[in-house]
Amino acid sequence: MKVADLVAEFLAQHIKHVFTVSGGADLHLIHAIWKRNDIKIICPQNEQSASFQADTYARLAGFGCALATSGPGATNLITGIATSYYDSVPVLYLTGQQVRDRLKGDTKVRQIGFQETPIIDIVYPVTKYAYMPMRAEDVIPALTNAVMIAKQGRPGPVLIDIPDDLQRAQIG
Repeated sequence: MKVADLVAEFLAQHIKHVFTVSGGADLHLIHAIWKRNDIKIICPQNEQSASFQADTYARLAGFGCALATSGPGATNLITGIATSYYDSVPVLYLTGQQVRDRLKGDTKVRQIGFQETPIIDIVYPVTKYAYMPMRAEDVIPALTNAVMIAKQGRPGPVLIDIPDDLQRAQIG
């Protein structure tokens, strides 16, 4: 089974709608969610709208989820993430990321991979938890931890950044 399928299965246990705009680095996740009958994908015109829709949905339903691709797709979520943070709204924000072997890591270059953006570093101040799993077996534990953190104490947004190669990795 692909990690993306496990992510979709995990999401189905927590939500009924995902707000997303498709892009290259989130297509495996979108396809896995789309195949399910127990989650509905809602496609707004842009990622900022997806983040606000997930925030509003969480205010009404108790928990929300938005999904975006890497680079500008991920950064377009930031205003909605900040809204969720300041208003204490539990939302799971998911982003796709460049494949792991194309991440700049500790090099001194700006980027190696296409649209590689350090979204974890960028959203850290306005999330309760932001994490990029680096092994396939770490994705579901990261999501489990994120959902728990989003809902416990003073609620707020969390973000998990999943590299493309992990989304399509076979596990289990």
